[in-house]
Amino acid sequence: MERDLFARLWEEVDFDDHPLSGGHQPFPEGELKIKMTPNSIRLEDARLSLLIGEGNDADSIHRWAANDVKMNEGPQRMGVHRWSMSPQCFPPEMRQWLIQQIGEPELIEGESVEENRRLLADLRLRLEPMLPNWTWHLEVDNKTDRMGWYVRAPESWCSLFTIFVGLGWNQNISKRGFLLFERAPPGELDRPDEDEANRLDGLRTVALCNGHRGALSHLANNMEWAANPHAYKLQFAGDVELWPPSMGRWPLLHGRSESTEDVVDWSANIIEALQPAISTLSKTIEGISWQ
Repeated sequence: MERDLFARLWEEVDFDDHPLSGGHQPFPEGELKIKMTPNSIRLEDARLSLLIGEGNDADSIHRWAANDVKMNEGPQRMGVHRWSMSPQCFPPEMRQWLIQQIGEPELIEGESVEENRRLLADLRLRLEPMLPNWTWHLEVDNKTDRMGWYVRAPESWCSLFTIFVGLGWNQNISKRGFLLFERAPPGELDRPDEDEANRLDGLRTVALCNGHRGALSHLANNMEWAANPHAYKLQFAGDVELWPPSMGRWPLLHGRSESTEDVVDWSANIIEALQPAISTLSKTIEGISWQ
């Protein structure tokens, strides 16, 4: 159960807070070190340490509470996670095991995030079957303009493509559905071990935007959409655009819904439309130069 708990807590760690070495997969790498007290469980693998319950002796700290509340205003890097974790955040078997190990959680006063937790759970429930073997990483801890999931392409694909799905806002736009389909442009790396994945994603991007059979070109219903360095609007509710590589941005698709209503259906419609593009990512495409 400790390995499963590590995987569950790992999903709460902001993707940008993953260590600069090691994988992004949720299960422990190397030896899993376990320390239990009557009020906490501390888990540590070769990458980082996680704690649920009382105490502060870990890289990522998750408060065990009877309710889902905001623990701090954020954004911040690691330390006490912005949201508490209630029993509802865990599968039934793990929930009972946690109660046996560290006791019933206590009610914590604070701003409720139960509705946010519920929305993110609904998004994952709906979209996960459409994204088999992708890994899910909560994004609430260190961004000021969004809340949701970063969903990363399977490690076996050697790809940096990710999907962000959740809610977004900024000083000009109120909170509403937000979805990105993105990758790092050529040469823009966060880690030195990403070079090969970045190279392959450059080739995949060329294939996706190809003017003869590219999946994004078919989605645009315009085989020349990527020829100009301007956003290309798609026929979805809200504001959903394809961004050609010549814009020099990370997203290839950028979408905002009209409101916070029907975000799950809106997101599912876009992910469904992206399936031909997503299927391209699993292929190793050689012999294409980045242009």
